Amino acid sequence: MKKIVTLFYILSFSLLLSQGQKIGYVNMQYIYAQNEDARLVHADVEKEAKRLQVEYENKAIFLDSLMKDYQKLELMLTDEMKLQKQQEIQTLSMELENFQVQYFGQPNGEIYLMLEEKMAPINTLIQSAIDRVAAESSYDYVLDVSQGIVLYKLDSFDLTEMVIDKLNKMSVDTTTEE
Repeated sequence: MKKIVTLFYILSFSLLLSQGQKIGYVNMQYIYAQNEDARLVHADVEKEAKRLQVEYENKAIFLDSLMKDYQKLELMLTDEMKLQKQQEIQTLSMELENFQVQYFGQPNGEIYLMLEEKMAPINTLIQSAIDRVAAESSYDYVLDVSQGIVLYKLDSFDLTEMVIDKLNKMSVDTTTEE
């Protein structure tokens, strides 16, 4: 009897959840790729990341040359000079590691924070477009399929193009109001 009651509750709850729920989806990666502002932000951040990567590589090359020089001269150095070179190499190694964490560490590296900061207004605008499309089309939920979570989808529930159209109209509206 207990199993039947539990089964009844589960089926009733499932039925309640399934009635009237309209679910759509968007592909955020495609929306970003179609948005000029998002492409410009990604290009700017990529440019800064490449600049920092070159700086990192130069420091790594310098550290590598110091280590090779030390290995070549190790037998000829006094204990005091060896210790000084080892400390210098260790200090530069720590600086290099700190540089990498400071700029490229996830999620608090400066590159990631820069991208997040520059994308914030764009994300707000995109979310507003999604909200408007969902409200106008009476969707209860909108999922992002670019994250790979959705295992099956019908193209008829794809709101991506509608969101891009709404976003383009919103972008035009904001530029004409200024």
